[in-house]
Amino acid sequence: MYEFVDTIATPEGSALLPSEALQINGEYIENIIDGYRTLTVSGREAMTQELETYEIGIRDGEKLKSRRYPARTIIVTYQLIADSPEDFREKYNLLGSILNVQEAELIFADEPDKYFTGTPTEIGEIEPGRNVVTGEIQFYCADPFKYSVIEYEAEPELEEGSVLIDYGGTYKSYPVLEADFYSEDEASEDGETVSSLTGNGDCGYVAFFNEDEKIIQLGDPEEVDGETAYAKSQTLINQKFMSTSAWGSAAKSLWKINSGTVLPSNVVQAGSMAMKVASYAVPANPKATSGTLLKNKMTSSGSPRFYYTVTAKTSGRTASSVKISVAVTVSLKNTSSYFGRGYGLRGSIYMGGSWHNVTIKKTSAYWKGKSGHTVNLSFTVSGLKSTTKSLTGIKFKVSRTDSLGNAGILGETSCSNLAISDYVADVPETYALGASGYGSASGKWHGPSISRSIPADAAGETGAANFSLTYKQKLCIGNGKNDTGQLGAFQVQLSDSSGKVIAGVRIRKSQAGKTGNIDYYVNGSVVKTTSVDLSYNNKNFGSKESAVKTSTIEKTGNKVVFSVGGTKYTFTEDAVKDTKATKITFMQEQYSNTAALSYNGLYWVKFVKNNCNTIRDIPNKFSADDVVEADCKNAEILLNGTSAPSLGALGNDWEDFYLTPGLNQIGVAYSEWVSAECAPQFKVRYREVFL
Repeated sequence: MYEFVDTIATPEGSALLPSEALQINGEYIENIIDGYRTLTVSGREAMTQELETYEIGIRDGEKLKSRRYPARTIIVTYQLIADSPEDFREKYNLLGSILNVQEAELIFADEPDKYFTGTPTEIGEIEPGRNVVTGEIQFYCADPFKYSVIEYEAEPELEEGSVLIDYGGTYKSYPVLEADFYSEDEASEDGETVSSLTGNGDCGYVAFFNEDEKIIQLGDPEEVDGETAYAKSQTLINQKFMSTSAWGSAAKSLWKINSGTVLPSNVVQAGSMAMKVASYAVPANPKATSGTLLKNKMTSSGSPRFYYTVTAKTSGRTASSVKISVAVTVSLKNTSSYFGRGYGLRGSIYMGGSWHNVTIKKTSAYWKGKSGHTVNLSFTVSGLKSTTKSLTGIKFKVSRTDSLGNAGILGETSCSNLAISDYVADVPETYALGASGYGSASGKWHGPSISRSIPADAAGETGAANFSLTYKQKLCIGNGKNDTGQLGAFQVQLSDSSGKVIAGVRIRKSQAGKTGNIDYYVNGSVVKTTSVDLSYNNKNFGSKESAVKTSTIEKTGNKVVFSVGGTKYTFTEDAVKDTKATKITFMQEQYSNTAALSYNGLYWVKFVKNNCNTIRDIPNKFSADDVVEADCKNAEILLNGTSAPSLGALGNDWEDFYLTPGLNQIGVAYSEWVSAECAPQFKVRYREVFL
């Protein structure tokens, strides 16, 4: 076995992490794998530009045609220490699992406010047959720049009517331009007052322009608003379920419980609805601490003499427990000292009412000189109170694992207390409407539903042959180790006056694991089934409300378009061409008596009727509560989270619309017929970019 001597000292206050420790998608590898340590990192330095030039006749020199920064490769050199071949294989497999990512966020401990985006491309060969190895990991960064972890947000100054940004990056940054249209909800925030939808959120276009006269225009500046005519597109339903009071008497008067149209026909509508916690806010106070328990404590007898230092950090604070990671560092007193093979040491730390042991030196190891040798151990201290602020009565001792002498022995020694953070209870951040009871039906799918008749439009006509239904949901299993066995379903159906489904979606998890299926319905039948990730924090429906993808069901004549979980499908069915939707039904389901999904709820729903009976034949591009975003970096437009490239003008200056170091001014504009009190709210979001 290879005898490794750790020559890298752990700096004070570093929370036991090397200065260049790598964090991948929010987790330091050192905190996941005991015995892993980052040694060196290269490839993060400033880069040389690639220049393209050409010659002009017989003139001296060349003419610069273009310049660019190429992709970069970041190389991480690491060390991995294991106690046995079996332990090594387990840790190495775990490392492989951590590196099974694509376009991951890479943060280094010495620069925690910036990140690269990279994909592991090569894990270097390691020497076989050893439990202590060094190796290399290469990350390919197609985007060579690093970005601020913080996404900044700027809004127009009241007096100026434009957005002023003091940009602190060193390289140009392509912003995300956002317009939030006038909010018009059917129920007030207290959930008790119902108002009528007026169409005041309608708008034809918005635009952003910078000091260089570059412009991003979304919508149609020629679109006019009807003066005596009704709007071609009318918002008939706009209901939010995101506060504790959202399911009050007002909402209940609009939506009926357990009387909707659902599929399949054997699904049982039963149970009750209530506002449920959909996500929790990040606690304001940190949940991690660190400290030195024992520093340079010298042994009192035996030869050679030893120095012991013990440090610890805490993480994962709960109401009754905390995770402890301990590092024991030992060194010989003199440069000429040695402690050879056949001699072994075992350390023991008393914390939380129990002793915890770790092998400090194996009998196969050979130590010489004053180099430090560090070992790590982790455990959990339980039985705490939520108000406990420190761990006391900590002791440390070292014994020999052989019977050949007393060198290195340290008798039971009292240590400094270890501060721990107060327990901070999770605070609800957002709510969603979900099942407070699923009823019961043995061997069947069952649960509560809400349904609503689609209101008449401004002309008094009921039903919508052409429409757009937009909604946002929360749907995922819990994060417990046994939660993969949870089963459940969420569905939305649009039906006609006879009760037949025109179009709908049912997302179901009908077997153990993290994957479910999406059933797409047209004219009462399933026309397509796809798989979908329903793991905790899945990117489609499991994240926080701000990051969850919006879903839409659109119908225009015989064409039905679904956009669910970021994937779009289009179906043509002549049988529904002239059929009018008259009712919307949402349902949350449980299968038999199997544990239901931890999260299954509805954030909000909006229904827009298109091609209403009116003089004007131009639908309004935007309506109440719409959010349109223009991503200048990717030249991408999103309307309510769904791709909408048709909203962009052909002459948009995507490549030239960026922020430069220093002060930037961005102007905004919108349809002149929109009143000031109903004007959209503009935002510019950006990250600072660095070479």
